[in-house]
Amino acid sequence: MTIRNSVKTILCFGDSNTWGANPKNGSRYPRNIRWPSALQKSLGKNYEVISEGLCGRTLVVTDPAKPHRTGITHLRAFLDSNDPLDLVVIMLGTNDIKSMYGLNAKDIARDLEQTIRLIRDKKIGLQKQPAILIVCPPSPTNPKSGHIDPRMARWPKIFSVLPSLYEKMAKKYRCAYIKAGDYISSSAIDGYHLDPKSHLILARTIAEKIRKMRL
Repeated sequence: MTIRNSVKTILCFGDSNTWGANPKNGSRYPRNIRWPSALQKSLGKNYEVISEGLCGRTLVVTDPAKPHRTGITHLRAFLDSNDPLDLVVIMLGTNDIKSMYGLNAKDIARDLEQTIRLIRDKKIGLQKQPAILIVCPPSPTNPKSGHIDPRMARWPKIFSVLPSLYEKMAKKYRCAYIKAGDYISSSAIDGYHLDPKSHLILARTIAEKIRKMRL
């Protein structure tokens, strides 16, 4: 196989929906179903898509029992290890709504802003400042079972305004933006993970956006 040196490099930074969690049992979907892999297939050989998804990952807030899930504390390492990058795709925010953190929509948007500012900070010394694509995740939904995860119970209030706050933040920092909820929905099995069809639709939607960005 020929290795191309002129490809555009994309880092996908997300949570369990980037990792590929199956809402039926929490197992990991096969590689061809996960949206970063489907994105690679859609974009083709002129791009390299790097998947960095972690279950439970947040933007800035910390779970004391699992501090490695705090996105911003590890993001710089991912930026350094994959430098130079052409694009960082951020799809985070679902875990941030958990009741244990006590955040509201404005808090989460400010954490997104902090994440953007880290990527844009020239002091971290990247060879190249990557473009940023913000993907607001689809809102959770009430599962068919009627038993919503109690940690996610505040989702209607937060997601009623979170997409618009994300869009404003993207405009403020001249980032590209996608509201994933316009294209896909969370699975009714558990209420917050994606089914295979949604992974593939999300990949195609992101691929179309990336082609328009002309990296």
